[in-house]
Amino acid sequence: MAEAVVANNLVKRYGDFEAVRGISFKVRRGEAFALLGPNGAGKTTTVRMLTTLTSITSGEAYVNGFNVKTERLAVRRSIGLVPDVSNLYDELTVRENLLFMAKLYDAPRERVDELIREFELPADKKFGRLSTGFKRRVTIASALVHEPEVLFLDEPTNGLDVHSARAVRSLIRALNRRGMTVFITTHNMVEAETIPQRIAIMRDGRIVAEGKRGELAKLVGRKTVVRLSVEPLSSSLLRALERYNPSFEEGKLVFEVDDVDGFLEELCSLRVELGFRVTSLCTEIPGIEDVFVELTKCPCGGCPL
Repeated sequence: MAEAVVANNLVKRYGDFEAVRGISFKVRRGEAFALLGPNGAGKTTTVRMLTTLTSITSGEAYVNGFNVKTERLAVRRSIGLVPDVSNLYDELTVRENLLFMAKLYDAPRERVDELIREFELPADKKFGRLSTGFKRRVTIASALVHEPEVLFLDEPTNGLDVHSARAVRSLIRALNRRGMTVFITTHNMVEAETIPQRIAIMRDGRIVAEGKRGELAKLVGRKTVVRLSVEPLSSSLLRALERYNPSFEEGKLVFEVDDVDGFLEELCSLRVELGFRVTSLCTEIPGIEDVFVELTKCPCGGCPL
C-alpha cells in the first residue's frame, strides 16, 4: 500500500475522559509527517495507539499495512520508536544498550557497529553519563537497529539545548532524505517549520487542520508576502498591480498575495510590456507559529488552550 500509516476514526477513552476523539489521517511512505499541538492535545496518546503501546478504544489503524489491533507483533517489528523519555539503561554502555536492542530484534551485531560509526557515538561510555543531546542520539540509534520502515519520534528535541536540538533535527532530516518514513509529535515550532512535509494540528483530542504549511496558512486567511525592487519604478506598474494593495517598506515594494505563482506570472508579463528590471525579489510564507496560534485558540476566542 502507498500509505505507511493510516488512522480511521481513532478514539481513546480513559474512563469518562476522551483523550483522542475520532481522528483520521494518512502518512505516505517516505514522508515526514508531524502531529503538532499544545501539551494535552492527544499527540502522545495517538502515537502510543499506533505503536501498540496502548489499546485502541474504537476505530482502525494500520502501520506498514499491518492492523494495529490484530497484528501487534508485526507492527512492532516494522517500526522504530523514540519515546519522549529514553527507555535505555543508564548502567550499560552505549554499545551494550545497542547490542541488547539488536538481540531483541534479531539484528546482526554488525548493525550496532555501523550505527556507532554513523552517529559518532562514544561506544564504551555508560549511557547514564552522557549529555542529554548524546542520550537522544543513542536513543534514536537504538530505534534504528533493526532497520525499521517507519520511525516514530515523540517530542524528539524536548529538553535539549539549542546545539543538540539542531543536531537531532539534522539527523532526522537526513534519515527522511534516505527514504525513511518519519512521524513526529511536537509542540516545537522550529521542528514544525524544518522537518515535516505535512502537518496535522491537534487540539483537545481532535485534528483541526491538516496539510502543507502553505495550505494551512490559507485556512486561516494568511497570505504570502512578496517583496521586490524594480528599476525603473513607474506609476503604470503600480496601477497594474493596484489590486494587490502595494506598499513600501525599506525601499521595496511589498504585496500580500494568495496565489504566488499567479502573481509572478503577471509580473513577468508586465516586465515585458513595461520594460522594467526586477533587481531583487523574495517571498515570505506565513510562519507555522501564526497558523498554530490561530487554530489552537479556545473556541470562545480567548487564550490558546
